Amino acid sequence: MSTFTKEGNAEKKDCRCYTYWSYELRRQAKISHIFRKIRLFYLVFCIVFLAAAHTYVRYSLLAAAILTAAAIFYSLLRLYWISRQEWKWRAVFWLDLVDYILIGLLVYITGGSRSFFHVAYAIPILAATMRLNIRGGLWGVGLAALFTVLNAFFGNYSPAISYPTNLHLFFSLGTLLFAVWALSGLIGDEVQLRKELYNFSVSDPLTGLYHRGYARERINEEIARCRQEGTSFSLIFIDLDNFKEVNDRYGHLVGDAVIRHVAAVLQSAVRKGDILSRYGGDEFLLLLPGAAGEEAELTLQRLLRVVKANPYYLNGVPVHLGLSGGIAEYPSDGQNPEQLLQVADQKMYCQKR
Repeated sequence: MSTFTKEGNAEKKDCRCYTYWSYELRRQAKISHIFRKIRLFYLVFCIVFLAAAHTYVRYSLLAAAILTAAAIFYSLLRLYWISRQEWKWRAVFWLDLVDYILIGLLVYITGGSRSFFHVAYAIPILAATMRLNIRGGLWGVGLAALFTVLNAFFGNYSPAISYPTNLHLFFSLGTLLFAVWALSGLIGDEVQLRKELYNFSVSDPLTGLYHRGYARERINEEIARCRQEGTSFSLIFIDLDNFKEVNDRYGHLVGDAVIRHVAAVLQSAVRKGDILSRYGGDEFLLLLPGAAGEEAELTLQRLLRVVKANPYYLNGVPVHLGLSGGIAEYPSDGQNPEQLLQVADQKMYCQKR
């Protein structure tokens, strides 16, 4: 059996189809995954500074132990159980409220308005901003402000509470490093997501080849380049022979598989730099930058031989397909995409007849 059938199927699997919603879900899932891990490490970081603060604020060790145990339990719960549940994002958003409560209690037992743990609010605010954009960030700022006011009202006003500047500085710098860690973990994934979104925007979802819109855009670019440099290019309009009979005999699912197979075969045979696209139905368009008509004719003959030598196999039986193609060369056959495509289309139908 031809290996191109498997390659065509692989191409289809790699052609990811995104909507705005699916893109947002993936982005939010990535953000949540990063902050679930960061929460545990940042918790250890805060526990170290909580122990250091005991020298300056004789807080209740029992209260600190209960708060630490609650924070550890909640962090492990978010990491190992809540992450596996089918939570709606609104529910996860409200779960983040626990982070603000824990930080508020931490601030309270370490001196209230004089505590250096206020900066810890930056981590959940950053998470909310990255997950829900500015609205989530403003919501987080509002919660941080609310707990700060409560701490100012109920907190310890003793002037004897005084932390050294270095403690403030090291905790702030450490929190900044955790924020940088969170951002760096997302940058690579965000870039990859944007690449995939771009590829989807210019790709045919069935074959993974470029679609007709991108092909016409590239033709316009080649025309502009050739006008400036005084050079030429060619394009080949390709159509499958008797493809309607395949659909009528085997059904549209097999027809789609045939299209994917032929697309994979053609893609394997074109040179690097050539632009192969699915123009529509069983039609393909090949743009050959810098190629004259004679070179385009040789390319077309090579494609015909390759497709003939690699039939699609259905239950071990080959389904032989032929191709018809027409060539148009810029500028001799046309000055714009419409003229070039019309000439190539007419030549293709002449060959088919």
